Amino acid sequence: MKFLKNIQKLSGCRAAILTNQSAFGYQGTYHFQTYSKIFDLKTIFLPEHGLFAELQDQVSGDELSYLFGNMQIVNLYGKEESSLVPPRDSLKDIDLVIIDIKDVGSRYYTFLTTAYYILEELSKLKKETGKAPIFLVIDSPNPIGTKVEGSPLEETYQSFVGVKSVLHRHGLTPGGLLSYYNESFHLNVDVVVVPVGVIHPKKNPSFLWVPPSPNIPTQNTCYVYPGMCLLEGTNLSEGRGTTKPFETFGAPYLLGKEKIELDKRLSNHQKGRFQLRNLRFLPTFHKHVGVICEGYQLMVTKPKQFHSLYFTLFFLKQLGELFPGQFSYLKGVYEFRSDRPAIELLVGDRFLLEYLAGKHSESLLESYFNEKETDWLKTIKPYRY
Repeated sequence: MKFLKNIQKLSGCRAAILTNQSAFGYQGTYHFQTYSKIFDLKTIFLPEHGLFAELQDQVSGDELSYLFGNMQIVNLYGKEESSLVPPRDSLKDIDLVIIDIKDVGSRYYTFLTTAYYILEELSKLKKETGKAPIFLVIDSPNPIGTKVEGSPLEETYQSFVGVKSVLHRHGLTPGGLLSYYNESFHLNVDVVVVPVGVIHPKKNPSFLWVPPSPNIPTQNTCYVYPGMCLLEGTNLSEGRGTTKPFETFGAPYLLGKEKIELDKRLSNHQKGRFQLRNLRFLPTFHKHVGVICEGYQLMVTKPKQFHSLYFTLFFLKQLGELFPGQFSYLKGVYEFRSDRPAIELLVGDRFLLEYLAGKHSESLLESYFNEKETDWLKTIKPYRY
């Protein structure tokens, strides 16, 4: 890993870029527009959701069309799994690949997985030909800081929503996580990180937040996402189709004495670190569209202490006990994989899946988290900058 404090040193290089609307500057322009004046920008790689976050989750970007001079547009989220990997031709005749895209601090978020797939292809290209473009990461702050949550993803559960060995909430910046991939997986690509502040300020005020994808509308969403993303693998609404996705959640069947008992159990969990507001909501699209859902708004009051993943696992375990005939985990294709249900890909850990099945206590889960999170903090120490 190398650091670069002046990208003008690479002026004139032939370049490709992975980016979207989250890379937006104080001058009122998108970063790729700035780079087109510095580099010979030949290709824009599109991540999931498109260049301007036009598309909802798991919607192919094959139909998207943009016109930016002579730049080639390469969609890396199409209808087939093969589309996730950049075509080899798109990596030829370029000097560097720029990664300038915001992350939200959770391993499920697909932008840095797309960057990882590009990194892998550069590694293969270097082994085959002896050379590969520079991998230039324009770093940006982790919006939820350096706190970590969870356990390493076991390789058998690896997918587009999780790279092996990474925790649910990883605590790294894009430059740190991609450098970890490069060195830990022995990819041997020439990774160069441009520190925070060269392109955008060290601290982005919340009022300048640009939603990196359609269902991360605010920075607050990022604090609950490390846990609440698990709801994608269930028949609960995770709030898509509302103005507060992942903070708003529920289902039509959360009713009766079981709901009262659920309220009681949740109120005793991680006391003082969050508040739950009971509510009813009507999703305008996605799960339970047009049906009134009973549920909650999750309001984090102590972000440095609240453990989103623990909350969500505890919540799902209670649903399994209180609503066994109504609550369920989804089956079918999820992010191009059909051999495992979505909840397994998202949880990514046999011990945690056993907890959901009622095989482990809360105290044992807490000890497990403490061990795995401590180990991860030691592992990533060289990549925290």
